[in-house]
Amino acid sequence: MFPSARTAIAIAIALMPAAAFADTTQTGPSVYEIDAGVAFSIANSGASHFLYSWSDASGTFTDIEDPTLVLSVGETYTFARTTGSHPLGITDDTLPVTGTDGSFERTTTDIAVIDAAMLQPMDDFIADPAPTTDMISWTPGAGDAGDYFYTCRVTFHTGMAGAIRIVSAGCNFADCDASGTLNIDDIDCFVAGFLGGDLASADCDGNGTLNIDDIDCFVTEFLAGCP
Repeated sequence: MFPSARTAIAIAIALMPAAAFADTTQTGPSVYEIDAGVAFSIANSGASHFLYSWSDASGTFTDIEDPTLVLSVGETYTFARTTGSHPLGITDDTLPVTGTDGSFERTTTDIAVIDAAMLQPMDDFIADPAPTTDMISWTPGAGDAGDYFYTCRVTFHTGMAGAIRIVSAGCNFADCDASGTLNIDDIDCFVAGFLGGDLASADCDGNGTLNIDDIDCFVTEFLAGCP
């Protein structure tokens, strides 16, 4: 099926550097998949954005503006604020927001609505601004897979927001045929979906369009393998 496209992707996989196996994989312009626990140090750019920094086997990431974080079930992630005045809270997906990866904005300034969306117990999911030793430590369980947001709890700081996606253990997006293993069949599945315009099987970076970035994303995740 589609031999030339399949061959091109197979060659790309063969030529990818070993860094694709690192703990952090950037799968989109503002999307970072982090498959092992890390400590996030979170600064801010005025009252407009949170700035995330962390290090792992793939290197050091510094002052990433409002990233979408794709985190894994069973791993422990900590969130510590390093600057003042902007408490960061993690909410469920009922928080009213608009926008897309890297540019989400909270659409409410009602503290009751914000707090109603906070994960519970709320104190455990709010990282107070510096100077403090308070931080969020989160080890998502199997039942926590899904979509979340982080936001500044100051009501009118609506641009200080971003997304968190918790994914279950198992093969990643590259397991296109959902067989639990990665092989040439997944390449065939992805190529067929890409050429056929099937977002469900080929929109690897989740941005609602199919382009070269999805091919890059698929190749990276194929090399990363199954946890």
